[in-house]
Amino acid sequence: MWHALAKSKWFDLVGVAIVVVTSIASGYLTENLADVTHWGGWTIFVPFGMISIVNSILSIYSTRLTGRMNNLGNIIGLINVVLSAFIDYVLGNKAAVVTYPVTFIIYTFAINKWMKTKKYQASRPFTGVKKWLVMTGILLGSFLFSFAANLVGWPSGSTHLLFWIVVIAFDLSLSANILNAMKLTVQWKYWFIYNLIQFLKAVVQGNFANVGKYIYYIINSIAALDFWEKPVLKTPKTE
Repeated sequence: MWHALAKSKWFDLVGVAIVVVTSIASGYLTENLADVTHWGGWTIFVPFGMISIVNSILSIYSTRLTGRMNNLGNIIGLINVVLSAFIDYVLGNKAAVVTYPVTFIIYTFAINKWMKTKKYQASRPFTGVKKWLVMTGILLGSFLFSFAANLVGWPSGSTHLLFWIVVIAFDLSLSANILNAMKLTVQWKYWFIYNLIQFLKAVVQGNFANVGKYIYYIINSIAALDFWEKPVLKTPKTE
């Protein structure tokens, strides 16, 4: 079931449909840059809502294609990072100028690494002491960077609960992106936890548009993990 879901083109379209429907329901479709900034009269000509929707669709395809071990997912992810940095900065996330360039660099490493490996061959996982040293180092290093970077965006809010949720969420996503650049299967366990946290945050905040989106991403992380664990048996006929 799960490997079929990972390969499914219709499930790609389900993700796109969720993004488009929730964006329209949230009123993003007709937003322009003037609705969220004060940068001048020219901003009324920039379709900020449409840019956000397109970016969300790119995120869907980036995640789905990497879940099928297709390097095109990383290439799309690179474009997604640039647009996400712009959107987050416009919406007030000052830490975006620090966090997204790092993610951009990680994606370039991922593209290069994947080009040097067979399409449906994950890297050999670490074992024993080396496994725990590498995993702990990645998680701890990502956490420290996430904490420092997000202080830029939350100069007086380090005691705020949402601050720590954002720090932990970015820690997990950064760790997962590093593991993706190393082409390690374990990344999907990190993505599962990350998506679960984002789902719970959306429930608490009453952001039901994101609830549906993160349910989709949770299901996808399970399907991708299943595909990556047995890639030879689950190679799609066409891509």
